[in-house]
Amino acid sequence: MPSTQLSSRRAFLASSAIGLGAVLAGCVEPGGALTMTPVETDEEIGAEATLSIESDRDSETTALLEAAHTDGEATVDGERPPFRPDRPLEFRGAVFEASLAVVDERTETGYVVTATVGSEDVGDPEIAFEDLPAVDRSALEALPERVDAHQGGDDPETGAVFEYDRDVDLEASALVPDSDYQVIEVDGESVEVESRETETAVHTYRYELEEQASSVAEYGTQLRRRTVVLDSLTDDERELVEEAIEDGRAVVDRDDEAFVSVGERLLEEEPIYEDEYTGEWLVEYEGALYWTELDALRTQELVEQLDDG
Repeated sequence: MPSTQLSSRRAFLASSAIGLGAVLAGCVEPGGALTMTPVETDEEIGAEATLSIESDRDSETTALLEAAHTDGEATVDGERPPFRPDRPLEFRGAVFEASLAVVDERTETGYVVTATVGSEDVGDPEIAFEDLPAVDRSALEALPERVDAHQGGDDPETGAVFEYDRDVDLEASALVPDSDYQVIEVDGESVEVESRETETAVHTYRYELEEQASSVAEYGTQLRRRTVVLDSLTDDERELVEEAIEDGRAVVDRDDEAFVSVGERLLEEEPIYEDEYTGEWLVEYEGALYWTELDALRTQELVEQLDDG
């Protein structure tokens, strides 16, 4: 187990008042961070290594995954994907790799209405907000609140843009595609409205699931073979690692030699997950296992190595 002796690194941070709280408060520009979370069981390893989808909080994602699980694939349209999994998913008790592909792209026409409150040369209202068709009241639902804020504020003029859903019933609208009115009355205030057409790139995304393990614990068992052992460390490297273990995270300044050397030790092995700034490993240190994340941030030597990977 890690030493309980207060390291010179930690003593310096404490005396200088530049620990993690100070960093997060903006007092210091950090160069990187090392996070180490203890994991004792295969279940804990698998939990750290997967993204759990909670049906009560992620109902749309759950429905999408249910369709992919049942039908072999699921497609969804949108300007951007509903989610980008960066690691396997824990779903229905098993672990799945989710693949994402763009299978179609098109341009769709939409409409927005710009509402301006407080214009000096605004004309008389032509219709009250509550008399607009339901489709327009729904699209401009937040407009009365904006008007209330304007009436209670100091801004002489304020504007807001409201987007109509692409599947809106245009024939039922009085404001799009061409507006029948230029001024509407909202809570006694004259509001100028102007509609315009927009074009949006819409993609069709296809998700597919491939089972990696029948349970989170089984997936954790698989990852044990990728354990990286941290040993034969220098005093400074050991202080950094033990700070990360005891505090959960060690934040360092730019060009911290111990941080760079520990990072290079980790990068001798392929990360389980990585992006251009971070890498994640299962690490053994003094007989205990830790889910470890290296955030290179502004430590250029490590950023370059992660980018090369």
